[in-house]
Amino acid sequence: MNNIRCHSCAKELPEGSLKYVVEVKSFADFGGFLEDYSGDVESGMVELLKDLEDIDQKTLEDDVYQEAVFILCKICRDKFYKNLLDTSIPAGMDREIKDTIH
Repeated sequence: MNNIRCHSCAKELPEGSLKYVVEVKSFADFGGFLEDYSGDVESGMVELLKDLEDIDQKTLEDDVYQEAVFILCKICRDKFYKNLLDTSIPAGMDREIKDTIH
């Protein structure tokens, strides 16, 4: 038998007990516009690619996309949703969403 524990409080979650799977994904968003660039575009691209050579692939990937999956007990799941962004206002409640959500 697998011993599944809550990723937050480490409480054991026996087989058949109530548990929640929480998936978190973050990815870079493109607003459709690039910053004004007054220099030579080709030399700018060469410079950018040269700068990227010094950065490891995992760091570059993490800058664009990350995901995580957690198993939570009900108490930790409820706490998680009440304070998603560590603010006094629960995420998504009474706030207008701006820009594009994919």
